[in-house]
Amino acid sequence: MAEREISDVEVRSAGVAAYDGSPASPGALEALKQRQIDGDVHRAQMFTEEIGEWADLILTMTTSHKMTVGGRFPQFLDKLFTLKEYVGGYENPDIADPFGGSQDVYEQSAREIEQALHPLVERLSQR
Repeated sequence: MAEREISDVEVRSAGVAAYDGSPASPGALEALKQRQIDGDVHRAQMFTEEIGEWADLILTMTTSHKMTVGGRFPQFLDKLFTLKEYVGGYENPDIADPFGGSQDVYEQSAREIEQALHPLVERLSQR
């Protein structure tokens, strides 16, 4: 698939059970390394109301994450989706949450994210 660029997009990462300032897990770092991405500078942060207000779009990995964010911050429901739900075409709206899993589970999650990013970029480029 051809590379496609989109401009005027800023991305932030936040979790629903994150410990602020924590580094990425070893499994996540290895999955990133396999894709020539340096994850060493990443630090976790908890999803906050301020992040929700800043965002035009909030994407989660799982329906459970979506429900957690929506339950805490119902004012963001109109811009809250799972990644797969937002891009469409998937029977299961969830990406496997690798937390605490083996390296194979981290790789599976990374592949699922990669597959959903291509249609995401396409959709965002049409906004």
